[in-house]
Amino acid sequence: MANGIFHVDFRASTGDHGDGLVVVKDGAVNGGDPNYLYQGKVPNESGPFESNFTVRKWREGNTNVVGLDDYTLLAKGQVNYEAGTIELEGAVVGAPQLTIQLKGRKIQDAV
Repeated sequence: MANGIFHVDFRASTGDHGDGLVVVKDGAVNGGDPNYLYQGKVPNESGPFESNFTVRKWREGNTNVVGLDDYTLLAKGQVNYEAGTIELEGAVVGAPQLTIQLKGRKIQDAV
């Protein structure tokens, strides 16, 4: 099934790290953590992808892992719905020295 709720762990080139939840439904990715929201697209079938993800601060109280409140991440990755995994690596558009690596695992089907 191509839809699911994923727990994601991410690490930035700054040395900072974090985690959150994302819902993948019909190729749309929507998720977040206590202070930031993430949105983007992935393919509906397992395989490699390249996509832009937007990250936006929605609540004060924490610093983003790359030190920016609002940015676009250009990412390349792999999604495997059968195994329930997603991985990506990306760089901040306009600041390619700021990178993020993400690994996620499916924890529940999405309805």
